[in-house]
Amino acid sequence: MAKLCNEGRTSVGVVYLKGEAQPAFYLGLYKNLTEPAVGAVMTDITEAETPGVSGYARQLLADGAWTEGDPGIFTQAQKTFTAVGGDWGSCYGYFITTAATGTAGKLVAVEQISDGPYVMNAGVSSKITPKLTVR
Repeated sequence: MAKLCNEGRTSVGVVYLKGEAQPAFYLGLYKNLTEPAVGAVMTDITEAETPGVSGYARQLLADGAWTEGDPGIFTQAQKTFTAVGGDWGSCYGYFITTAATGTAGKLVAVEQISDGPYVMNAGVSSKITPKLTVR
């Protein structure tokens, strides 16, 4: 289950408590050997590939696609990443951010893949089901 980063906790507060507009959320894969810390920001993430290269792109997490199981545990619909025309290397986890590309977005959450790393050579697909606890 992904952990909320400090920027993610702040995002929950400013949207829910302060009434600011909710940003879009995007899912990406990272190559960091260890899970980024709670205080990490997007510049601390080593992304699987540059968005737009070898078929890699962060995937939009649609607002309506989140479901709540146990109270405070939210799961997003499964997303598939496929390396096309080139290798991405070993991916150790996923992240959720507020930007489709680049490092200007907020780092909302991260999770190390428990059965990883996923070796993303050309033609290989991996499925990720983001899950967050808000408590």
